[in-house]
Amino acid sequence: MSTRTQPAIVSIVAVETGGKLDCCDTDTAHVWVTVTNWSPRRAYLTGAAPFTTAAGCGPASLVGRMFTTTVPLSPPGDKDTNGERLEWPELEECPPLPEGWLT
Repeated sequence: MSTRTQPAIVSIVAVETGGKLDCCDTDTAHVWVTVTNWSPRRAYLTGAAPFTTAAGCGPASLVGRMFTTTVPLSPPGDKDTNGERLEWPELEECPPLPEGWLT
C-alpha cells in the first residue's frame, strides 16, 4: 500500500548542533522546520543532513532557507518524544525571490 503524498514548502526556523535525537542517530546537527501543508505553527525536529546537501552549505547557514519536497497528506503524530524521523523525498532548495518582490 503506498502513502499518498503532496508537494510542500519546508522552512528552516532553527538549527541545533552537538547532540543526537536518540541512540540510533548518526547526525549531530538537526533543524527545526515548519511544513506549510501540515501547520504554520508547529515545528518538527529532523536531521540537517538532507538540507545541507540540497543547499550545498553547512548547518549554520540553513536558518531562513526554504525547500520544496513531497510529504504525506497527514503530519506525523505526537507520540515521538525523541524527535521526528522524517524523510524529505525530492528535496530541493527554493530559488531566492527577486529583490523587488520583497518590498
